[in-house]
Amino acid sequence: MSRLEKFINDNRDAFDDDVPADKIWQGIEAAVTPGKKAAVVKMSSKFKWSVAAAVIILAGLGIFFKMQQTAQPVIETAVKVDTLSSNEVASLAPEELPEMNEFAKLIALKQDELKKLSKEQPELYQKFAKDINQLDSTYTSLKKQLGVAPNKELLIEAMIQNLQLQLQVLNQQLHIINQIKKSKNDSHEKNEIFT
Repeated sequence: MSRLEKFINDNRDAFDDDVPADKIWQGIEAAVTPGKKAAVVKMSSKFKWSVAAAVIILAGLGIFFKMQQTAQPVIETAVKVDTLSSNEVASLAPEELPEMNEFAKLIALKQDELKKLSKEQPELYQKFAKDINQLDSTYTSLKKQLGVAPNKELLIEAMIQNLQLQLQVLNQQLHIINQIKKSKNDSHEKNEIFT
């Protein structure tokens, strides 16, 4: 027998002298009365799975629409993608340079397309230009760090990713403009049919 058990047995009378009041016993009896059974809600496994699927679908749709909102940057900017200086070219790995130049050429082409469309939608063009200018300033910053960076490979990879992102943004902006044009053409065609 442990010391605790011995202490409890020796002092049992001191522990057992208090009896709960009648009011407390009545409250306990009222709560446990056999005539009042608590309602138990049972859900079938099909219902549980249906609820879980609905929650997942709603969460997925919410995420999808949120991504669509943030992924639609406004049309392009008058961003000028700088070419690399001879010192920067020397610091690049030979396999990286053609890829960067190719992205720079594609970006320049997309920007030219957007500039042509800027007359039709000047406000939209300004918004798009702001987005591209932000990306281009990041690219310029990365380019400045290229000469002093200890890990040039990571910096070059970041520059390539920035150029890829600029190209994606420009493609999305052109897509938006084309959708706007298509929408206007469709509404004009409908108007012509009814007149």
